[in-house]
Amino acid sequence: MEKWKDIPGYEGRYQASDLGRIRSLDRVQQTKKGSRHYKGKLLRPGRYSKAGHVSVVLGHGENGKPVHRLVTLAFLGPRPEGADICHNNGDPTDNRLVNLRYDSRTENILDVYRQGRAWRKLSKADVIKIKHLLPTQSGVEIAKRFGVTPTIVSAIKHNRIFWWVGDAE
Repeated sequence: MEKWKDIPGYEGRYQASDLGRIRSLDRVQQTKKGSRHYKGKLLRPGRYSKAGHVSVVLGHGENGKPVHRLVTLAFLGPRPEGADICHNNGDPTDNRLVNLRYDSRTENILDVYRQGRAWRKLSKADVIKIKHLLPTQSGVEIAKRFGVTPTIVSAIKHNRIFWWVGDAE
């Protein structure tokens, strides 16, 4: 059975469910001309980012709020400092509570690679190829080939980024 909780900061107006849905609640609001009755409804999320996250607008004149943030805020509490909200299955539109967790940025990036996708421009396979090419080609040549800057290639070479990708994986 679906469980609903008030969204902190929007108590009595909006709730999030453990199935990743957001709804408004029935309420009466005082206006200059008297009182106005609002009937509660499920909110339809719209696209929030290129990565596929979805958002809802909570109130007139406000910007969209990402659904995954609202669900975690309602059920898991405030986001710990330095933590990301991670989607366990990698689907940014799947905002069910069982699919969300707080974790480090590193774990969030590693999740993307574990699911066989690329974070930013380079995939895991690209990084392995770059590591194999480093002894025989210049960083500038490799950077042009993969559409990145020589600084990125240097950072890979010196294990400042992608340190977790082995040479022969």
